[in-house]
Amino acid sequence: MMHSIFAMELCLPIDPPVLATLRTLVQEHGERVGYHDKWALYRRAAEVLVGNLERVDRGCWDYFDDDARAKRDYDMWVGGMTTEEGVRKEPSGQSDPYRGSPRYMTFTMAFLLLQNSPSDIAMAALCTTRDADLWKRATFARILNGMGALSFSSVKSDVIYVIPRDDDWGLTAEDLSDTKFEYLRPLVT
Repeated sequence: MMHSIFAMELCLPIDPPVLATLRTLVQEHGERVGYHDKWALYRRAAEVLVGNLERVDRGCWDYFDDDARAKRDYDMWVGGMTTEEGVRKEPSGQSDPYRGSPRYMTFTMAFLLLQNSPSDIAMAALCTTRDADLWKRATFARILNGMGALSFSSVKSDVIYVIPRDDDWGLTAEDLSDTKFEYLRPLVT
């Protein structure tokens, strides 16, 4: 059985209602849920992200239909949920909007797809884009809006998570300038 991968991560300043909504979605993502419930969960997450896309500073997305790379990259995305991913060993503290020290959050989702399945074909089509358009908000919006085409009967595995888990661990601008976060590209209009 061959695999493909689709993954997306978005980084935006922490907005408590957005963070709370996405955390709730992640927490409701049970280990064993039906295909429709998974579809509804990711559809709702996509709606929240599209609704806040103008606030997203950075992001990345990947689609690869190389089996070895798909498995390796998927394991990397899963590892982001189970390992310490930050650049600091102590909390960053709460954001202070009056001192220009915002805190940032990331939202990540990744799918290990059965290659040549309807979901794989749909995601491949959604992700076909010119290099000049890779990091445009419109491209992210098109992909997020098209995720309703995913059929979880052909998704072998999926992962979804939000950073920070705890409010005091929001990412700082300094954190995001570290080489660890180079993969998050600035989004353009």
